[in-house]
Amino acid sequence: MNGFVVAFDTATENCAIGVGLRDGCNVTPIASRDFDAPRAAMSGLLPAVSALLDESGVPMRDVTQVVVGRGPGSFTGVRIGVASAKGLAHGLGAPLFGVGTLDAIAWGMPQGANGTLGVVGDAMRGEVYPALFDLAEGVGGRVVRRRAPDYVAKPEAAAIEWARLGERMLLVGNGLVKYVDVFTAALDPNVSLAAEESWAPTGVGLLRAFGASLREGTVVGGEPGVVLPLYTRLSDAEEAERLRAGMAPMAPPETGVGGPLAGFPGPGPS
Repeated sequence: MNGFVVAFDTATENCAIGVGLRDGCNVTPIASRDFDAPRAAMSGLLPAVSALLDESGVPMRDVTQVVVGRGPGSFTGVRIGVASAKGLAHGLGAPLFGVGTLDAIAWGMPQGANGTLGVVGDAMRGEVYPALFDLAEGVGGRVVRRRAPDYVAKPEAAAIEWARLGERMLLVGNGLVKYVDVFTAALDPNVSLAAEESWAPTGVGLLRAFGASLREGTVVGGEPGVVLPLYTRLSDAEEAERLRAGMAPMAPPETGVGGPLAGFPGPGPS
């Protein structure tokens, strides 16, 4: 399916929006807008999408597919993004596809940022979403390879796990706002920090991650109903309900609304 693509992510306090043109498995960014929107994504997202389309000269009716960052990140932010994307896709009669928020960060890294990339997403509750990627320049362009699926961990546990690899590592992600000292101390001297403007997902990164999923045959979605938020754990309300009922803690179901893919788990409990 070819045509214009609109992509957005609200899983962090940064709202990322991109407009691109799809030709087969290639997605070319046309325009993007990335801005801070703490606790304001619900009211500002769709007007910002409409404004970016207008600036790009792309009528809303000409959008043939919608892409959304499905997390992990803020539970509320992820829900806002996915729900808005489902509504937009239904209204346009267009297919909906999902990409990982941390993947969008990795794909948004500037040229020259090669090697091992550690993305540290803020998971709240004193935890992080850690993800490792290999970045390189290939014959056909940028190559970004994810090492493992998303999971949640204590920052100290994730930092120690990465330090054991003994690799030179570039760090990004909004989890560094709280835990930069934890990671730099554990990884020293094999660590450097990316510029703060690259710590959040971008519209360009979303579009590039979508194109990569098409080329690799790992694309998620099509029908809007099959694109689910990626939470990696139960919500506070769900865990509280289980405690009230005297039930043991449990991992989220492996349906997309939850943790690692079957057969490909993250590290053990933290």
